Amino acid sequence: MSNLVLRVPCLLQMALKSIIRVPMVKDLFCLKYWISEAHLFQMGDSTVLKEEGNKYFKAGDYDKALACYTQALDLSNIKDTEKNVIYKNRAAVHLKKGGFELAVEDATKALEFAPNDPKALFRRCQAYEGLDKVDEAFRDAALLMKIDPSNKAITPIFKRLNPIVQQKVKEQNSMTNKVSQMFNLAFDNKCEDPDKRKQAINNLIVLAREGASATMICKYNGLERIKTSLLEERDLSLVVGGIRILACLSKESKERSREIIEKIGVNKIMTLMAMDSSELASSCCTLLQNLMVYGSEFDLFTTKLEKYKEDKKKGERVGPYPYFIPDEYSQEYIDQIFYQLVKMLVNKKVSAHGRDSAMEIMIKHIDRLNGIGWMKKFLFTEGIEGLLTVAGTLKVHNTIPVTEHSRMHASVCLSKVWDDTMSDKEREIFKEKCSEYFKDLFTDEILESKVEAIEAISTLLQGPYEVGNMILGTEGVVQLMFALANSETALHQRIAVEAIVHSASKKNRCTGILKEAVPVLKKLYQHGEDETRVRALVGLCKLGSFGGTDASAKPMADGSTLTLAKVCRNFLKNAADDMRKWAAEGMAYLSLDAEVKEELIEDTPAIEALFDLAKRIDKNSVYASVTILVNLTNSYDKQDVMPELIEMAKFAKQHVPEDHPKDAQKYLSARIHKLAECGLVNALVALAKTDSKNSRELLCRVYMALATEEKLRGLIVQQGGAKSLLQLALENNTDVGKVLAAHALAKVAVTMDPQVAFPGQRMYEVVRPMIHLLHVERSSLQNFEALLALTNLASVSDSVRNRIVTEDGIVAIEQYMFEDHEKLKVAATECMCNMVMNEKVVKLYEKENDKVKLMLLYCGEEDINLVKAAAGAVAILSPSEIVCKKIVEVAPWNEILQTLVANEMAELQHRGCYIVYNMMCANKEIAEKIVESPLFEILMAVTKIDLPDRKKAKECCEEALNKAVEYGLVKPREED
Repeated sequence: MSNLVLRVPCLLQMALKSIIRVPMVKDLFCLKYWISEAHLFQMGDSTVLKEEGNKYFKAGDYDKALACYTQALDLSNIKDTEKNVIYKNRAAVHLKKGGFELAVEDATKALEFAPNDPKALFRRCQAYEGLDKVDEAFRDAALLMKIDPSNKAITPIFKRLNPIVQQKVKEQNSMTNKVSQMFNLAFDNKCEDPDKRKQAINNLIVLAREGASATMICKYNGLERIKTSLLEERDLSLVVGGIRILACLSKESKERSREIIEKIGVNKIMTLMAMDSSELASSCCTLLQNLMVYGSEFDLFTTKLEKYKEDKKKGERVGPYPYFIPDEYSQEYIDQIFYQLVKMLVNKKVSAHGRDSAMEIMIKHIDRLNGIGWMKKFLFTEGIEGLLTVAGTLKVHNTIPVTEHSRMHASVCLSKVWDDTMSDKEREIFKEKCSEYFKDLFTDEILESKVEAIEAISTLLQGPYEVGNMILGTEGVVQLMFALANSETALHQRIAVEAIVHSASKKNRCTGILKEAVPVLKKLYQHGEDETRVRALVGLCKLGSFGGTDASAKPMADGSTLTLAKVCRNFLKNAADDMRKWAAEGMAYLSLDAEVKEELIEDTPAIEALFDLAKRIDKNSVYASVTILVNLTNSYDKQDVMPELIEMAKFAKQHVPEDHPKDAQKYLSARIHKLAECGLVNALVALAKTDSKNSRELLCRVYMALATEEKLRGLIVQQGGAKSLLQLALENNTDVGKVLAAHALAKVAVTMDPQVAFPGQRMYEVVRPMIHLLHVERSSLQNFEALLALTNLASVSDSVRNRIVTEDGIVAIEQYMFEDHEKLKVAATECMCNMVMNEKVVKLYEKENDKVKLMLLYCGEEDINLVKAAAGAVAILSPSEIVCKKIVEVAPWNEILQTLVANEMAELQHRGCYIVYNMMCANKEIAEKIVESPLFEILMAVTKIDLPDRKKAKECCEEALNKAVEYGLVKPREED
């Protein structure tokens, strides 16, 4: 009794160990298994555990076998010879379960106890082959052939691997020669032909992109030679080539990235990035990002983060939000890079391009939610002050070198840091640092300092607006802004007007400031220089747009808005690029007005100038230009208001927004067609190259407006819009943008031949966006048009149907077959009718489920379109004997088929007769049921019909009767 009491807790302990040590086995199973089998094992008896594991392995119960072997290895008194056997056996289990890495581990451990064990070598060879490690697998196979020549199991593996390895050796020798030749040319400082040397460097860049050749470059001292030869050259094009080779080597390789950090050094790369060369700065920026991302394995973390977000979106249970935590080595060099980047912000020796590159790295990687997470440390450096210094720097003052994009980089980076603050304390630190910075500038007696402060506020208002508005509320700041606007200096006027314009980003916070500034803006617009005038114009445009699309709201005098819009159009057509950018921003506000839209759409040169501006200038111009297009096409979000609420608002004497008559569908459709004639699709294709997700979403809105016009869908395809939409639906877009792009694609796919609209590989790529549109959160119209699009795609070929199956389309389509919405139900059934032509879908219908039953029952519904689709699907499935058996299991099968076979519509009658014919062919038992039912009499009656449109149905019935004769169920009909 006492022995039993002692033994069970020990076995429980063993069970708990299995939970911890064997993640492949389900925890609950392990515990239950060990408790239930406790009586089988004596403590310390590894032989019993091994034999029990062998028994389970032979029975195919690999989980229990794995548990037994693991428990045996956990025993303390197990001998080395036993360990060798059990590790080999557990490796076999892992092979069966597809755990090749674990199989390699166990086979290797077995070889530690018996170095030339044939079984251990064989199993490790199999595992290596499963991992696609051909060289390692071949090495084990060759050794096993030497140790055990009579082993017949290894011979086919050896023969299979040998040619692959020989080919790799041949390629490697060829690659070695190529790398050697490129080295001799690229690193020859005395090369007499510079073009040959540059070509060799370009070839090394290509070689560095591939794993095998990249490894070879590093192996043959490529890094040292790049450092001593290329990076010390006076010709910057050669230095750029060297950096690009390093950038390619570092990509997707932790080992090579860390080798570059050790042998080249972060300081060297950042010194080069600071040089006055945009190309060199950009290349160094790419290299540094690769070192941070791949050297720290941040790329693997990104994959994990994406999965977390996807799971959360699907409503699955997820743990706490994962933040990136680099290892000690990675943290050290990441810190080094970021501290250097902060110093670069205000270092006068750093070029303008180098400074922009430094801020670009910060923008992409500083935040915690989606980046490497250096923001908290950044708060306690001089980083915020450095960004504000860049934000306020004027080229004429020459304080530090900046480009025309530097201020925007600083604004975006400040916004990124502010958005990443996670506590009141962090936000207070941010605000305090900003306040201290501006306090120092405003208390400075030098006027230039105050001017730079206003410029920095203007930049801040474009980023973290809340902080900019706080600084704007500081005593004396607004007064200084107006004083600068009223000065005689053009530069001061321009800076003040910009600040006023950017302060007007939020209507509820800026109305007071803007109304006070209106006289100043009007004065500068009338008498200032062109650069100041266009900025003042934008301020006036903002005031004029406060009513939005509400035709009853008139913030400015009648006609003023149209006058401002006319001036904006003139600037768009005739001014320099910088002023055109401001004019586009002004028009983006004014084009909410329907009168402005109508005048703009009639001004073809202004529209063409708008397209040209968006294609040639920076991303801010893209956003403004696309916003105008969104306004012209009315593709902005507009909330539906219930008529009852409008009546209640009127009764309560509240303001009710009114739609302008010129925003009616007639005018809207005409505007869209006019834009298409002016080359809108070509412009959208070009604009889609922008990296801004918000701009890409706006593009999708415009595409959607175009696709809504059925006559323009051919034009969309003809001018490359379908390809552009596919990229917008799959890559770098907001969730809303992806849905809009997918919906536009669905509209194209509904009315056009898929082979014309989506040629080649594109036809397979368009499947995924269509299936995403079937999500329950999408609108009924999106669901409906996605189903129609998939129906057309599924009709093209079996390879397309296979793609739909692979993308889990069957489940997505089937859910709408149960919808109460009749059109959705019919569309889903029609789609499934095409899908059942695929063998994999037929197999799904043959499994134990009610899929066939549902489809047959739909054949008896009243909706004729639903009956057609369902009958077509059953007809395609009916050659399967399993499906035929399922049909006769449905209670009203005979009545439903009678209705089809006797149907007035020739198409439905043919489908019904074809189903019955296949059921007769399935087996004699089913045929007998048909012969004994009234259905057989109807079949005979159909054979006597002599009408052209019933010929196919008649032939099916005759064949069915012949089958009955063949079975001996009826006698052949005597000839008249």
